[in-house]
Amino acid sequence: MTGEDVSYIDYVEAVDLHFALMKMRGETRFGVESRDLIESALARPKHAAIYENADVGRQAATLVFGLIKNHPWTGGNKRTASFLMEEFLFRNNFELTATSKDLYEMCLAVESDAWKVDEIENWLRDKK
Repeated sequence: MTGEDVSYIDYVEAVDLHFALMKMRGETRFGVESRDLIESALARPKHAAIYENADVGRQAATLVFGLIKNHPWTGGNKRTASFLMEEFLFRNNFELTATSKDLYEMCLAVESDAWKVDEIENWLRDKK
């Protein structure tokens, strides 16, 4: 799938999905901390497609990495990052078989700097 064939998440969709997710989970601490950091993370998959010829799996890895490391939300950064990654994969016909526990552990590995984009990409390939 080339960058032109990929369905990307835009800023408004990301914010809407963040709010819906947090409300669904009964969270009270959520919202946009930095629009620029959200937009930066959302641009990462497109840049990976253009500059690395990245496929959907690699693009999803760059997306979740950027969202986790940027901390662009007031609360729920890891939950929103994994949710948006799953949405991106779903839109692009990439079936993810990861459990909630798998996603949680991946997010913690990224947050603790144990995993970078390459490790996330490999993990995603094992979960499809």
